[in-house]
Order: sequence, then structure tokens, then C-alpha cells
Amino acid sequence: MAEGREQDARKKYSTEQLAAVGAVALEMRHEISNPLAALLAEAQLLALEPLAPEHQAAVGRMVDLCRRTVTLLRQMDVATRSAANP
Repeated sequence: MAEGREQDARKKYSTEQLAAVGAVALEMRHEISNPLAALLAEAQLLALEPLAPEHQAAVGRMVDLCRRTVTLLRQMDVATRSAANP
């Protein structure tokens, strides 16, 4: 009987830990997404300017890296929400 209560307590603790990690992940995603969106918008505007080829390539890499990061954040969001709602 005590063993069952101990297992329940461990399960509850694990669930609480997972919820806390999920909350931190969602907050981090939000805090990263806002400046990332601004950076992506600025890079996209810069890409419209007449630039030297090497600068145009650098701006293109910036845009690609921002988009990759946005994708990763969305995947993290989906994974976090899925883990929170099994």
C-alpha cells in the first residue's frame, strides 16, 4: 500500500516537473520569437536593397537562419504542447 502511494507521488512529481519544463519552454519561445520576427523583417527589407553580391549573400543567409530558427521554435512549441497533453 505504501509502495502504491510512493509510486503515485513519484508520478505526480514527474508530471509537475514536465509541466514546469513546458512552461519554461513556452516562455522561452515567446521571448525569442519577438526579437527574431523583428530581425527577420529587417533582413528581408535589407534583401530588397541594391547590395554588393557578397552582402546580398550574407543577408540571404541571415534570412535563411531566421526562418530555420522560426521553424525550430514552432516544432518546440508543438512538442511541448503534445507532451503537456498526452
